[in-house]
Amino acid sequence: MFVARDVLMNDKTLQDAKESITRAKRTCNLILGVGDGKENRVTGVEYSGRLRPPNFYADTNLLPVNDTWHPVVENVVYNGMDWLCPTYNLKLSEQLQKYHGQIDEVTTITNILPSLQSGSLHVAFYDLTQLIMYVAFHYVGDNAKDTTDEPMFAYERQFTQLNMSQLFEEEQPTFVV
Repeated sequence: MFVARDVLMNDKTLQDAKESITRAKRTCNLILGVGDGKENRVTGVEYSGRLRPPNFYADTNLLPVNDTWHPVVENVVYNGMDWLCPTYNLKLSEQLQKYHGQIDEVTTITNILPSLQSGSLHVAFYDLTQLIMYVAFHYVGDNAKDTTDEPMFAYERQFTQLNMSQLFEEEQPTFVV
């Protein structure tokens, strides 16, 4: 999380972010997506404490390589849930191909996420060109006693739209320890 924070706070370009990630002392295994709305590019990152340097990939060299459950979709970098999740990757690739060229926040919220059923706890996606984030969270009621008809999973719930330009312009609080 510190690497992600540092990239968001300090890096101005995709190349800056790649250099920061490469220099960082990484301690866990993750797959990340790093994008630049000005360059209109997203790069995937296979990231671990053991892999040196991190493995960056694009739509032309998509990872992991597997044509049966992780097919290349032109101009799209994606991973469904995790590195080796054939069912989610295949379902996501089908949705990305079905809506290719017409994916927006409405299509994502109403068609892609419910079909994929990924994001039971948390869902976040971004419009990098407009610097808008959409986020939803799992229902936090007492499910044993709760009789509400409230949707449970994040992908079923109301999304909040956040203007990241405005949020990043806010003055950072000073913490005293």
